[in-house]
This record gives sequence, structure tokens and C-alpha cells, in this order.
Amino acid sequence: MSQLNDFLVQIPDKPDVLATRVSNVQAHMAGLKGLVESGTIVMSGPTLVTHPKTANEGLAINGSAWLVRANSEEEVRAIVANDIYAKLGVWDLDKVTVTPFKCAMRKPL
Repeated sequence: MSQLNDFLVQIPDKPDVLATRVSNVQAHMAGLKGLVESGTIVMSGPTLVTHPKTANEGLAINGSAWLVRANSEEEVRAIVANDIYAKLGVWDLDKVTVTPFKCAMRKPL
């Protein structure tokens, strides 16, 4: 199939990995840059336990979420597995969910 499909990806963190996540965020972002520029990753960011109640409160990060354009779920899972967070054990790869998604409306990027 030549047309790319959309996938919602939820990637939970393992317990007690915030320090590893934070100390490697620049490498993680650098690794995503080409995927974002090519349109493979449409959006990405950390998932939160809850939104901060004040500007001074830190983020209670518990994983990551992506919207990915790819040919297959296997391709998406390979992209996830190649990320530095996966290689360093930040993400719980056994609990990743990749959900096929049909975008009906999207603001042009």
C-alpha cells in the first residue's frame, strides 16, 4: 500500500526513570527531528499524570504520545524501538499501544 496510515501511539514510562528521561531529552529530540521534518511523526510529547496547577509546578511525566504516519504497525514499532528512550529503558516497550487512526480533519501543518 503506497498511502501512509495514521497511528496513535502511547508509550508508557517504566517506574522511576524521570532522571534518565530528563538527562537524555536533547538526544531524544535530536533523534526525532528527521522524523518530524519528513512528516513521519506529526506530533509528539510527554503524557502527564495531571496538568500542573501552577506555573512553578513541574511536569508529572508518565510516558509519551505520538501521532505517526507509516505503512504499518510494524514500522511504527520499529521507530519506537530505535529511540534512545527505548534503548535506555525509559519506555516500557511491553505496554506500548499502537492504534490505527483515520484522521477526518487536520489543520495543515
